[in-house]
Amino acid sequence: MESDSAFHATPLVTSTPPKIGDYPSKNDSTFMQNQISIQRSPSTVKEQASALSRKLSIKSNDSHGSNDANQGHPGITNVLSSIPQADEQMDRGRARSDSTSGIVEAAENCTLSKSNSDRSGKSISGKSVHSIHAVGTCPLGTLRVHSPSPTRAPSGETYECLKSGDVVIVRDIPARSLFGYDSRCLEISQKGQFEGIKNIPPGAHFIWGGSGKSSLRSGFWLMSSKKASDQFGEIIVKRWDRYGEVLEEEISAAEIRIQRKGLPEFENRLQSYDLSSSRGSESQTTAHATAAGEWQQLTSCMKGALLTKITGHEWNHWQVSSTHDIKSADLSAGRDEVLGFIFPKADRTFSMASRGRDRTEQAMDTSSHIKAIISGSCTYEDSDEIIGEIQFCYLTGMLIGNAACMEHWAHIVKIMFKAYRLVLELPVFYCKFIQAVHAELMFDEAAMSGGSILDYEPDLRNEFKMLLITFKSRLNEQLLAQGSDLSDQQSAVGKTFEALESWLWRWGWDLRGNYVRSGKIQLEDGEMVEAELKDFEAEDERGEFAPAVVTLDSEGREEGLIKF
Repeated sequence: MESDSAFHATPLVTSTPPKIGDYPSKNDSTFMQNQISIQRSPSTVKEQASALSRKLSIKSNDSHGSNDANQGHPGITNVLSSIPQADEQMDRGRARSDSTSGIVEAAENCTLSKSNSDRSGKSISGKSVHSIHAVGTCPLGTLRVHSPSPTRAPSGETYECLKSGDVVIVRDIPARSLFGYDSRCLEISQKGQFEGIKNIPPGAHFIWGGSGKSSLRSGFWLMSSKKASDQFGEIIVKRWDRYGEVLEEEISAAEIRIQRKGLPEFENRLQSYDLSSSRGSESQTTAHATAAGEWQQLTSCMKGALLTKITGHEWNHWQVSSTHDIKSADLSAGRDEVLGFIFPKADRTFSMASRGRDRTEQAMDTSSHIKAIISGSCTYEDSDEIIGEIQFCYLTGMLIGNAACMEHWAHIVKIMFKAYRLVLELPVFYCKFIQAVHAELMFDEAAMSGGSILDYEPDLRNEFKMLLITFKSRLNEQLLAQGSDLSDQQSAVGKTFEALESWLWRWGWDLRGNYVRSGKIQLEDGEMVEAELKDFEAEDERGEFAPAVVTLDSEGREEGLIKF
């Protein structure tokens, strides 16, 4: 291969003519007639040039094996590129004679520019190409840079405070208003005292605000991403609506830009992320670590894709309020304040395609119903989305008083604790579910002074207790029936439920199976009477759930029925 430094241009007309195989023969009458025709009729230059190009290409391929071929091809290429120039000269009136002197003159006047590429002697094409940067032997356009898709656009600011986490800016909150983040609630004593939060760690976070303790509230779910040591956090700007007295989205791009650029001016008025005040009399460091660990358990399965699916908003714009309702066909199509949950609201847990015994089993055991939700509604059949939805409903319902979320939480928990076969079929998923409910009940007692989520419905506490008693009985039966085939994951479900059962003893809940169904009770006047409780009638097949023996006729119908 020749180098660029050794490359030189060779005029088309020289004292030593090239070989016959490199150029068309002068004895070719057709070739000469074509050249004469070009001079006489300049309008046919392009058509003749195209035909000449095809003819020269064939001859060039025939002489590919000669050593001088590489010197001939550039000259041919230059002649082809010079023909339009000859056309322009002929248009100016250069029709002196019917000879080949026009083509020769055009060839002598043309210049051969230096090529940027090295041409191999084995190349089939004689045309030169521009050099390009390439990696190895990979063709141009086949290399791709693979990296994780960014979940958020970086703000671009490189302030020192952003090295320790994200920043949330909420300015001009009036006095006596409430502002909360995660498990902590602040009461603003004077305007301008609180400007936002800094040093927000990675994970899911919830910020909310309201004008008072009994007012409506609104908030935003945020997701803080993990960052490398040389990366900076994100600046999130929200707005306090002084008319509605709630936390709202900042819709002005100019205001967002101003707040981001002016962060160093009020950075000292940003409160550092600290959950220590949500705990008792522990030391600040210990209390913060304990509360932060609890919050991570409460949001362990919450992801950005799930929040987008539920709220219908984009990344870090997941707004919710006390008045958000569950999305249904009854609500107006244009209403924005709706929540699109994964778990269906209907109480029917059996498939319409099932019949007979299969339908009865699906109605009593909701395992098939939950597996259908996982395969049909969860993204990539990710069962963690159901756990994340339980966590979303609990925290949104309890922190800003959303009744629809609390109702949906109770609905999911009731159906989940009736899925007995899932203990063996999906033990990891069920273990996460029990841990999530356990963490929420603990949070009820430790941080929620306004009451428990079990107080949302009058009979929910007692109904929940009955569900756990029945579940414990079924759980023990299934685990004992496995015998030596019991896996470690299935055994972990039993241990996780034991931890929940032990914690519920502080409420005086006895989940053991020896629950009294009937017996004598003493009335207020001291009289002893026989009584039978209706609890567990479906489980024990008592009362209205007791099996009935009927007599069938010869046609298989019950005797004694009225016939028409």
